Amino acid sequence: MKALILDNIEKTCGEILSRNGFAVTEKPKLSKDELKSLIADFDVLLVRSATKVTSDVIERGKKLKIIGRAGAGVDNIDIEAATRQGVIVMNTPGGNTISAAEHTCGMILAVARLIPQAHAETKRAIWDRKKWMGRELDGKILSIIGLGKIGREVALRMQAFGMKIIGYDPMLPAEVAAQAGIELLPFEENLRRADFITIHTPLNEATRNLISAKTMALMKDGARIVNCARGGIVCEADLAQALKSGKIAAAALDVFDVEPIAPDNPLLECENAILTPHIAASTIEAQEKVAIQIAEQIAEWKRTHKLIGAVNASVAELAQHSDVQAYLALAETLGVMQGKLSQGKPKALRVTYSGDFLRKFGDAIAAAVLKGYLSTTETNGVNYINAFAKARDMGLRVEQSREKENQNYTSLIRVDYETDKGTRVLGGIVLGNKDPRIVQVDKFDCEFKPEGTILIYTNDDKPGVLSNVVSVLHHCNINIANVSLSRNEEKTMALTLVGIDGDLSDEALRQIAQVEGVYEPRLLKL
Repeated sequence: MKALILDNIEKTCGEILSRNGFAVTEKPKLSKDELKSLIADFDVLLVRSATKVTSDVIERGKKLKIIGRAGAGVDNIDIEAATRQGVIVMNTPGGNTISAAEHTCGMILAVARLIPQAHAETKRAIWDRKKWMGRELDGKILSIIGLGKIGREVALRMQAFGMKIIGYDPMLPAEVAAQAGIELLPFEENLRRADFITIHTPLNEATRNLISAKTMALMKDGARIVNCARGGIVCEADLAQALKSGKIAAAALDVFDVEPIAPDNPLLECENAILTPHIAASTIEAQEKVAIQIAEQIAEWKRTHKLIGAVNASVAELAQHSDVQAYLALAETLGVMQGKLSQGKPKALRVTYSGDFLRKFGDAIAAAVLKGYLSTTETNGVNYINAFAKARDMGLRVEQSREKENQNYTSLIRVDYETDKGTRVLGGIVLGNKDPRIVQVDKFDCEFKPEGTILIYTNDDKPGVLSNVVSVLHHCNINIANVSLSRNEEKTMALTLVGIDGDLSDEALRQIAQVEGVYEPRLLKL
């Protein structure tokens, strides 16, 4: 496998990958056009924050299997495009935690005392002690918006300065916050109460311009703001106005909406703004940690297919559990059968699973069904990462439901596939944790092993039909491996499945279709 390493990632990364059998190419800096021309030859791409891995880059990466981010933030990677192409995106969320937290703490101290500004004037031999009157941290309220690893490390350190910590994070359990000495409050209440506010959330649609003129109006006069998370979370134009008016006493930013910072950014004009060039994670220790971590994650994936730090592959991670493999194989087979047997324009695919065991694997089972179904229509690769996205692209509605129990089977997977021509139902079970069986085809209960070549048809439930079909097979020199029969409750219609050795010609299938009482014969190759 070939790996392309960009953005001056520490050389330890390439050394680890080389030792694990990767052919490594290191390019400290590439233009977007250069990257697009090279990417088609690589299986793995590793970046920091400088390279923008956009959809057009990903589309060129026909061999691409993993995009590794040596760091936590992945907003420079088009995750949706990667997911659609079935490419795993990995990051290293813990590698630079301490460095980012320490830089944040330094920025909090800096906005409290305006240390950089005082330093700059002193270097110019200007001695004005009154101008740089600061504020103590002791007894002040620090609001931390986003209480992940970095946010909690900041809380731990700033408590040592005597600060009272409040915070907002809808994902953090109250008991975890309490153990860390953090009072959880609603977002707006945080803004109203805080003397200092530091941001530690990802950038997404919900957090873009989270700090704006509207939210700053809720803050105390003279509040101080720090953002070492992601550019775009703070509306820079609104912050500049608030700094100039005195509503916000000072602010410190390490990240910006446009990087490098634009020459016309209004924050450059604000004397009470402290700006650093996205260096929160730029320590020797942090860069060494993330380089080693991402390399080891990718090497582990190559050795064992285990996914560590994958941000778009939760379903693929579920599918790695050894005890569900037989059910995933069954689910994929059910999807293949639906794709080959059903006719008409697809509308909806419903996956129902019963029993406690299958409950936690619902997404993986549905993805396996889609993987099988889409393999009958898609020429491009379908996997657990992109199955749902590909289904959405083709307008197929995917639904999941769970039965607490089934009256006949402990663990049953049923797939209802609806098209404009009707709905087909297939159900299956696993015997002894390894042996799949199809137990339902539409309204017929049955039991057959889904393998090899199977002739399947419905027929009138009357004598002579099967023997006439067998006669056609005999004349075609086709050997019968097994036969499974089922009939409806009224005993008027039957389902017949004939396992055969070899293949049937179109002419032979046409002859079977002409047998009196035989309806819609299909050849199923599994």
